[in-house]
Amino acid sequence: MIVRRARVPALTWVLLSGCADESSPVVDGTTDTGGIDLTAEGGSGPKLDMGPATTASATDPSAGEGASEGCNEVQVMVEPVIPTIIVLVDQSGSMTEDFAGETRWEALYDTLMGPTGSVITLQSDVRFGLTLYSSTDGNEGGQCPQLTEVPPSLDNYAAMDAVYAPAEPIDETPTGESLAAVAMALEAFAEPGPKAIVLATDGEPDTCAVPNPQEGQPESIAAVQAAFEADISTFVISVGNEVGEAHLQEVANAGVGKPVDDANPAPFYVALDAGDLVDAFGEIIGGFISCEIPVDGIVDLDQACEGTLLLDGVELACPVDWHMLDESTIELLGEACATWKDGQTHGVSAAWPCGAVSIP
Repeated sequence: MIVRRARVPALTWVLLSGCADESSPVVDGTTDTGGIDLTAEGGSGPKLDMGPATTASATDPSAGEGASEGCNEVQVMVEPVIPTIIVLVDQSGSMTEDFAGETRWEALYDTLMGPTGSVITLQSDVRFGLTLYSSTDGNEGGQCPQLTEVPPSLDNYAAMDAVYAPAEPIDETPTGESLAAVAMALEAFAEPGPKAIVLATDGEPDTCAVPNPQEGQPESIAAVQAAFEADISTFVISVGNEVGEAHLQEVANAGVGKPVDDANPAPFYVALDAGDLVDAFGEIIGGFISCEIPVDGIVDLDQACEGTLLLDGVELACPVDWHMLDESTIELLGEACATWKDGQTHGVSAAWPCGAVSIP
């Protein structure tokens, strides 16, 4: 399995050309494109040099006799698809146990918040939030679950680190109740884009009512299923090997809307060292990078493949490398999609002939 650290292009520009003939400028990211640098910078959006708009000099043959100006090229901003991810961290006492030379707690913190961690490197591309969860003897100890929360936001590293860095493991593992609370808050979060919970835990779940023994598996599954019904996916990482694989599989399946015993099981992740944690978070977060690119225009689907789509200046074949998912959404396919999601800097541009696209 290849693990990719992917980044969401924060802003992409697509150039829709109303006319295309031999006199139209070539859209390749280097020729005259109206003063716009079409290269998307991975975490900060494209460099914009807003010069005068380019106008194709071709005559629109459909415009009738006397037409001389042809179609103007239209610069269209593509809205970013930004995921929102809450990292739900088990704060139980067992997180102090050894994890290949450091504690589980330290390894997880470094994976998320270290100098090359997921949050600091992707904070401009993903709305991250953080919830630490535990309890002290369940309901008998007072508040249960005990949640320490940082609401999701872009560029949220400092706020998350201010909470996470001084925190220490507490006691119990009320996973189901914690999942339900996080899902409720995430459902109410109004920003667009896909939503997910990434659960990092090192033990079987208990409940607030019965902290021991750890028999909270049904409550956890029910919370994950309810979250999916609210359009929130859940992914699970076992920090160490003390969570039963049967339960991990049920959580993974329920987290993506499958029956818990689905014959085509969803992936779950068991991390035995810090490198495994890095790989697990990289794959999960990378899976949220969409190959669907919204276009602020309406393409005639019957003429979609008459357009030219360039990825990093290289023409892609329609419908092999791309197609129109609907009249306003490009979808990259196959290797083109893999390239788009590989975490590097990429630029996309597109052109259609007159009559194939309109701007509402």
